[in-house]
Amino acid sequence: MTVGTVAELAITQTHRAPAEVVSLNSSAIAAEVQAVVAAVHADAGTRVEAGAPLLELDPTDLALAVRQMEASLAALDARITQADKRLERARNLGAGDYISADDLLARETDLAVLRAERSLWEVRLEIARRDVAKCRIAAPFAGVVEARHAQLGALVRPGEPLLTLVQTDRLELVADVPGHLAQSLGEDSGARFAVDERTWPLVPLRTSPVIRPATRIRQAYFGFAGDDKPLIGTAGELVWDDRVPSLPAHLVVRRGDALGVFVVEAGRARFQVLSGAEEGRPVQAELAVDTVIVIGGRERLNDGDPVRIGVR
Repeated sequence: MTVGTVAELAITQTHRAPAEVVSLNSSAIAAEVQAVVAAVHADAGTRVEAGAPLLELDPTDLALAVRQMEASLAALDARITQADKRLERARNLGAGDYISADDLLARETDLAVLRAERSLWEVRLEIARRDVAKCRIAAPFAGVVEARHAQLGALVRPGEPLLTLVQTDRLELVADVPGHLAQSLGEDSGARFAVDERTWPLVPLRTSPVIRPATRIRQAYFGFAGDDKPLIGTAGELVWDDRVPSLPAHLVVRRGDALGVFVVEAGRARFQVLSGAEEGRPVQAELAVDTVIVIGGRERLNDGDPVRIGVR
């Protein structure tokens, strides 16, 4: 009968799962005002920095609305000045009982209403000025224009997509990991992204707590450890190693309804049940590295049989 220790027999399983490089942001940049496209600064495939101009809309009509509101505010200021002077005179007259308290209250109310109206017009003017500013559409982040939808000279409306911008400086790898293997991912699993003959080291970020019912898949997310990163959209495999070594499948035997291995204790064989073991597959075993396991002759052993160790 031959034996070996866990340290001698254990193997490290390597797992693979389909994975793809994705951008954290792929945004459809839309118009916020109605206007005509006056200029296009970035076409499909163009790289842009954050804040760079993408498109310009014709602000003429919106700028006229601003001027109209500014004129309305100037007129309102004149009315407020007049009402303020009338109130001042009324108060002087009121001191000599030349004006009734009701008339004085009416003039105070008129002034308060005009000032409230002015506050409302100030808000409207600010909105109008913001609408003018929205005619210059800038990149919210560094990226690449994936598609341009707006055409020069075309009238666009609020909510209408103008172009699609994909962020290039924030990437993640998304992998579809079988649910029963998700717990084996970690800092010490040696996770890497493999495409053909190339690999990129990964940093585990998070694993979705949701298992898809139809496929029993959980999505795992990784960052890239170095500055060298694959292109967005690159498809390949997530490769990682088990953190706990496994025993080869040929060592696993069945006794009754249980699967396990025979270990040697005090010269006798003891059947060690391995939870989660499956016939024909390696199994993780939380056994001490110096545990002695029966290799040759295990098929005919029973729990408690004496073990005579021969040369391996």
